[in-house]
Amino acid sequence: MVDSTAEDAGLSGNGGTVVGVTVQETPPKWVQLSAVTSPPLSSPHLININQASLYRFDKDTADPSRSNCNDACAKKWPPVTIQEGGNVYLAGVDPQAIGAIRRDDGQVQVTVGGWPVYRFSGDSKPGDLNGQGVDDTWFAAGPDGTKVIQ
Repeated sequence: MVDSTAEDAGLSGNGGTVVGVTVQETPPKWVQLSAVTSPPLSSPHLININQASLYRFDKDTADPSRSNCNDACAKKWPPVTIQEGGNVYLAGVDPQAIGAIRRDDGQVQVTVGGWPVYRFSGDSKPGDLNGQGVDDTWFAAGPDGTKVIQ
């Protein structure tokens, strides 16, 4: 984990993080998590380097950290993964809140406040929040891992 942005570290591009509905075939070398405030939410929530909103799932657990979104669920809600040993760059996020778990499929998934984080396949452009409140279990992830409701 690095308590600075990827740009501050001299990096450009997206580290291999995919955009929109594209399937993440291989984990990126690095990811960036940034806390932003954007309508319709009035509280800070997380986005990645591509400005895709990041979500948490109420059926996951934070203590211990565990993803319960696999198979078809993980196709609709792609996990935020990273190569083993990769860097997580931060903007407005406490480094102490960041962790990782090994998913059932063997990939390494980023956690915030113990909660695994995901993208939503229904978000097609930067800033979309189409996953907010889906099935009353999916919510934007706050910079400390809490769910953002408004």
